[in-house]
Amino acid sequence: MKIISVGTMRRLEAGAVESGTSEYRLMRRAGAGAAAVIEKYCSSRFRRAVFFCGGGNNAGDAIVCAGLLNIPHVVIFTRPPDTFKGAAAEAYKEFAPCLNTVPLEEWDFERGDVLIDALLGIGFKGGELRPSLEKPLKMMAESGKTVIAFDLPSGLDGDSGIAAKGTPPAALTITFGLPKQGLFLNDGPRFCGKIAVVPIGVENFDCPGALPYTFFTGSDAARLMPGTSLDAHKNSRGRVLLLCGSTDYPGAAVLASKGALYFAGLVRTISVQCPNMPPLPAALIARLLPPDPTGALPAKALEMASDMAEASDVLCAGCGWGSHVSPELLKSVLKFPGKVLLDADALNLLARHPGLWNYRSDVVLTPHPGEALRLAQGFGINAGGSREEFAARLASRLGCTVVLKGYHTCVAAPDGTVSVNSSGGPELAMAGSGDVLAGISAALGSQIKNFADAARVGVFFHGAAGDAGHGAVIADELPRLAAQCSHLQTWW
Repeated sequence: MKIISVGTMRRLEAGAVESGTSEYRLMRRAGAGAAAVIEKYCSSRFRRAVFFCGGGNNAGDAIVCAGLLNIPHVVIFTRPPDTFKGAAAEAYKEFAPCLNTVPLEEWDFERGDVLIDALLGIGFKGGELRPSLEKPLKMMAESGKTVIAFDLPSGLDGDSGIAAKGTPPAALTITFGLPKQGLFLNDGPRFCGKIAVVPIGVENFDCPGALPYTFFTGSDAARLMPGTSLDAHKNSRGRVLLLCGSTDYPGAAVLASKGALYFAGLVRTISVQCPNMPPLPAALIARLLPPDPTGALPAKALEMASDMAEASDVLCAGCGWGSHVSPELLKSVLKFPGKVLLDADALNLLARHPGLWNYRSDVVLTPHPGEALRLAQGFGINAGGSREEFAARLASRLGCTVVLKGYHTCVAAPDGTVSVNSSGGPELAMAGSGDVLAGISAALGSQIKNFADAARVGVFFHGAAGDAGHGAVIADELPRLAAQCSHLQTWW
């Protein structure tokens, strides 16, 4: 999904109107889509939606949303709705009878309220916020309530991403049509929270001047997710080998294996014999080798289990290796004839021994920011600029796909394409989360031909699993949640 400027969005809307779609019809789609997102987001966590409405089309979107919402709502107008014009006036005319409106001066919050910021939309061009907005913005900021922004948080410039003083941070931003570039630049990521995109019918129009990277959403994941034929068998659904773990980190092999098992037909794991090894899944084909004197996998681990390597399509290596593993093990990993995913300690080892790198395009690297910085230092890569630019430089220099983990994980392919993931958030910042992602992505790589696409899908469902946990999830639960999300197809 393209990421566009405010000007491009206005041209898309004008083009839709010229093609016969009324402005109010676009607003109706926006409001209805927002209502669906809010109902899903609120679930059992919130009891009532409180709308703060300005005077433009953002307010019209909110009116439609409130009128269609299947949970209790309150609408607070900061200007008389009888002064609305155009599509916003049409929205008020249709839905006024079913709106529960309250004057700003008489309002007080209740337990279970979620606030909807519909004061300003894409029309704000930076600078200072109007004095008339000071009170509602202050009320939102001081309430301690969760805020959902419509299109953009009020006070965030949709082009530059610079936030004015008083801009309320949102937990979720529902943006209409296509995401605006300000959500990803400067202050944007800090103020917009998670991003849900509601289609309004302009998404397939030409978008000259879009940002050089895209936004990867649930619809993209659904399009790339492989189907399963009725005559499928375990060998036709992907064969994955995991080379993970050490006596210090035996759980990494278990977590990566569980992640892979939900997305592949056959999963084999090579790890170390360890008295504190957590129980392995019964469906897993495992071979536990004697560790070397440091507790790491032996340097010839792949040779010792060559039959397992020969029967696998994708190799996932590095999870839980520890810092003592031999460079010879990485050298043998990079000679694996199928696709290879390197995570965690395999990346740190590569950064220390860049001469081992053989510039394979069928490799995916999954560094967190610290590991990415070490790779950049090891290979002499400039680590400056945005996350998207940094990921692109890593992928270009190394000639492979790079998954730069973090908020809005970036996936950069060697062909120069970069995508920003739409799912997940800080709830994924926990021990073992990366091991699960590695297993899921490797398994998808055994079924999806383009390994970069497999990584994008894996990142999305891993993030969706975090979202599904509603802030109360541990890494052990992510594989099952990710698999459920991959079948529900009800993401934002």
